[in-house]
Amino acid sequence: MADMKRQECTKCNNPYYSAANESKMPCPYCGFASTTEYEDKRGAKRNVTHDHCDLLKGDVRVSVRLMDISRDGLGIRMKGYLPFDPDDTVRIYIKKTKTEKSARIVWAKKIYGISKAGLQFR
Repeated sequence: MADMKRQECTKCNNPYYSAANESKMPCPYCGFASTTEYEDKRGAKRNVTHDHCDLLKGDVRVSVRLMDISRDGLGIRMKGYLPFDPDDTVRIYIKKTKTEKSARIVWAKKIYGISKAGLQFR
């Protein structure tokens, strides 16, 4: 009997179980076929990552997890509600690379206590 492994979709971040070690099968939630890089609205290849970063605006600092990063921007996820709105400009500090950049929040979704957002580098 095959061992079921917990996996997480790299696009919608929903967890699911599969017996395949490296599945190219589509996510049962959003239909996205996971790869290490993907391209869509951002116009640049996204590299999937699970590094941590901070978003800063004024005196507010929020720790978030990166979902993906490209030359044009990044996707983030966090537990709780993101205290920023679309069109807000924030500073991003990526801890692993010690990189700081400015970015605009393009979109933000709040679902069941989880916030996701897409940011475009300035």
